[in-house]
Amino acid sequence: MKKLFFIPLFILLFTACSKEEEPPLIILTNEVATDKDKKKTVFTKPPKQMRHCTPCHNFKKEGKRKIGPNLYGIVGKKVGQAEGFRYSKAFAEGEWTWTRENIRLIISRSTGAATEVVKTLSGDPSAKTNMKFYGAGDSDAEIILDYLETLK
Repeated sequence: MKKLFFIPLFILLFTACSKEEEPPLIILTNEVATDKDKKKTVFTKPPKQMRHCTPCHNFKKEGKRKIGPNLYGIVGKKVGQAEGFRYSKAFAEGEWTWTRENIRLIISRSTGAATEVVKTLSGDPSAKTNMKFYGAGDSDAEIILDYLETLK
């Protein structure tokens, strides 16, 4: 009788200690997520992920420039267009637009220093920028991009 008691107990302990994980549950659907399904974050001020940006950049509509140009409304604008700011040649003569992806390249740690990205975007191997930011992590970069897109 004791053997019958220990067999289920042994099985229970063995399965509880097993390192195999259950496969994830996958639910198939024909529905496609739309932009209106995505939760929009409402920002009342720059998020904490921008603590390295705010010393050099202003994000207010009528804000004065700091060391760097004011970035209010930057998404969708052509590079090198902020009034009253003296840009490097790469930015002043640049032909790219500040899309979400181009901004991600500049602020993402995984793409390297800003100067390297400016060389890539401008197509000029001698291009330079005075921006001394060495990148945000991927999740922080996404929050920064979400914030910048609200500035319209």
